[in-house]
Amino acid sequence: MSRLFTALKPYSKYFLVVWIILILVVSSIPSLPTLKIQTHKSVIRLDYLIHFCEYGLLAFLAYFTNADSYFKINLKKYLIITLGLILFGVLDELHQELIPGRTFNVKDILSNISGIIAALVFCRVVFRRIGNSLMVNT
Repeated sequence: MSRLFTALKPYSKYFLVVWIILILVVSSIPSLPTLKIQTHKSVIRLDYLIHFCEYGLLAFLAYFTNADSYFKINLKKYLIITLGLILFGVLDELHQELIPGRTFNVKDILSNISGIIAALVFCRVVFRRIGNSLMVNT
């Protein structure tokens, strides 16, 4: 697994840029339908899960791009990445107010932030183990 991450690391900034562009393009599509699952008692909106995954992947790519060769990030950089991603998520949601048929939704922002935090915590734990295994093997 660590070989795969090491092989992909040089391309990570390109993956990050492409993902940011995709987020901006999709959030600029007018009147995008809300995906829902209808049950006999309620309606489950899938867009919150989509936001969680979308921003979780963004956070993963941001962490991966900024990590050192042992997949570690110092605390200052970690906090800057976290705050920058949250700011991007909020601004992306505000930007949707300007798109016909789209609206600003606080629950979308909360889903974005939840995805960011979950992914960054995941990265901190998993990449620490990968980095430690690389240190042991060198």
